[in-house]
Amino acid sequence: MTEGTSERAIGRLEGKLDALVDAVEKGQDESKQGRARIYSELEKVRQEAAASRAKVESLEQQMADASPVISDIKRWRERFIGMQMLVVFLAGSAGAAAITFWKWLSFKLGW
Repeated sequence: MTEGTSERAIGRLEGKLDALVDAVEKGQDESKQGRARIYSELEKVRQEAAASRAKVESLEQQMADASPVISDIKRWRERFIGMQMLVVFLAGSAGAAAITFWKWLSFKLGW
């Protein structure tokens, strides 16, 4: 009878050991899948960072190329503002001269 109980105990131990082995294998599989997912996501992040770096470098180059054009536009804008001020001054002077001439003519003609 002791032999039967020993065999039963050994059977229970074997069952527990099999369950433990299955649990360890399952944990290892889950760990492999988790690591694979993490590495995949890290690779995506790395690729996105490389693409972003390339875009930034491209934008920096475009801005460096556009810098002379932008400075020319600013210079012409300043000149245009100066021309507008000159035109307004000349128009005001011409208007003042016309009014002065009209007053002088009115005074001479007695209006």
